[in-house]
Amino acid sequence: MYAKVLKTYKGKAEIEIVCTDASNDNVHCGACSMGQKPSAKAETVLAQNRIEAKPGDMVECNLKERAEVKAALLLFIGPLVLFMIALGLANALNLELWESFLFGVGVLVITYIVLRYLLKNKTYYYITGIK
Repeated sequence: MYAKVLKTYKGKAEIEIVCTDASNDNVHCGACSMGQKPSAKAETVLAQNRIEAKPGDMVECNLKERAEVKAALLLFIGPLVLFMIALGLANALNLELWESFLFGVGVLVITYIVLRYLLKNKTYYYITGIK
């Protein structure tokens, strides 16, 4: 897939994904624009910039191996398991139903804040070459 470099800093680059017909043979096959309005904003992601591309460069980029599985586990399965554990703990503490729900939602909020902080500069994309 191809992208345009918007900003660079500390070995990483903020890139804007450019969906093309040529990308049908790889992971990023235009699904980023599926279901969006024609005037929707382009997808912007953070990528490792080992080749030191400069802002304005058109680059070729890819996803790391098994990136979708890692992201799904971290962002969906982890919070779901923590929510279920929180509900079990609330039940063990003999909390009312609404208190248990609020306790579970509180755990989800805390999980969101922690993940947001820990994954601030995490990326599964990397730049493979300048076009």
